[in-house]
Amino acid sequence: MFTAWFSAYFPQNAVYQRYVDKGFQFTPIWPLDIWCRWDSAWYLSIAKNGYVPSGILSEQYSNLAFFPLYPYLVRALTVWLPDFLRHQSVLISVGLLLSNVAFLLAMFGIYELARQLSDESTAQKAVMLTFCLPGAFFFGAFYTESLFLFLTVYAFLAAENERWVWAAVFSMLAALTRANGILILVPILWIYMEKRQWQFRKIRRDLLWFLLAPAGVLLHFLNLYRITGNFFAFFEAQSAWGRSVGGSLVSDFLRPLFRRPNQIAILDLVFITVYLLLSIVILIRYPRKAYGVYALLTVLVLIRSGMLFSMTRYIAVIFPAVVYASLKIRNRKIFGSLCLFLIMLQILLYAGWVNYYWIA
Repeated sequence: MFTAWFSAYFPQNAVYQRYVDKGFQFTPIWPLDIWCRWDSAWYLSIAKNGYVPSGILSEQYSNLAFFPLYPYLVRALTVWLPDFLRHQSVLISVGLLLSNVAFLLAMFGIYELARQLSDESTAQKAVMLTFCLPGAFFFGAFYTESLFLFLTVYAFLAAENERWVWAAVFSMLAALTRANGILILVPILWIYMEKRQWQFRKIRRDLLWFLLAPAGVLLHFLNLYRITGNFFAFFEAQSAWGRSVGGSLVSDFLRPLFRRPNQIAILDLVFITVYLLLSIVILIRYPRKAYGVYALLTVLVLIRSGMLFSMTRYIAVIFPAVVYASLKIRNRKIFGSLCLFLIMLQILLYAGWVNYYWIA
C-alpha cells in the first residue's frame, strides 16, 4: 500500500493515459484498483458474463484463453446478491478476498510441507522467501496465482500424508485453475508410487481418484465446445496471445535479449533461466524426486509456450524451488541479503504495475 501511494509521485505510463486521466483502471475505489490490472479484465468478464467467444479465436483476444475456477468462484460467491450490488467493485472485493485467503492458507501449507520434508528452520525460511519473491504481489491481486499455489501445495501435502482422495480433488481443482495445472498429476502419481516402493502389485483402486483431474479439464473443454462448437477452442484462443506448445526453444528463449526497450522481458528471461537451472539441480540432488519433476516440467512448459513474458509471475507458484533454496541457504546473512534483494525487486515491479506499466 505504501509502494502504491508513493508511486503516484513517479511517471505513469503515457500509453495508457486514459487510465491516468481517469485515475483508475477498474474501480474508483483506490485500495481495490491498485490490485487489478491487465488480465484482471478477462477474469472479471468471466465472472460477470461467462465465456464469450471472439469472432476469430486464433486472431482476436477472448476470455476463452483463461481457465474457469477462479472467476467461477467469484461468480458463485456473488450470484446470490441483488443486481444493484453485483457491480464491478463488489466482484473485485470478493476476488481479492479469495486471493488473499488462498495465499495465507497456502503459506500454512508450505510451512507444514517444508517442516515435514526438512525442519522448522527451513519451513520458516520458505514462508519468508515466498513473501519476498519479485512476483509475490500477484498473490494479493485479482489473479489466479494464490488459488493455484494453495491447491498445488495442498495436493502435495495430501499426497505426502497418503490422503489420496484429497490429493486427487486438489489436483483436479488446480487443473481447472490454470492451463498447466494438469501437470501436477505427474509428481503426485510419482509420490503415490514412491509410497508403494514402485511395486505395481501394491497399486489399489484409490489410484482411480486421479482420473478426476483429466475429467475436470474434459468437462471444461466440452463446455467450451457447447459455446463455440470447437472442442479445441482454448488452444485457438491461446494462439491469439502468441502462446502455444510448439514454439522454437532457441528463438523464444533468446528473443528477450534482443528487445532492449523491454527491460521486464530481460528480467523474465533471467528468472526463468535461474528456475530452469534450479529445477535441474533439485531433480538431480534432492532425494524426493517428485518435487524436481514438478519444477522442471512446469519450467519447460513455460519455456515451450512460445513467449517468455510474465515469467516473474508464473514462476512464483513453483514452490519446490523456494523450499529447496530455504533448505540449502543456511547462512542467515546470505538468506537475509537474498530476501532484501528480492523484496526490492518486488517493490519496483509493483510500482510499475500500479502506474500502468506492463509487468505481467
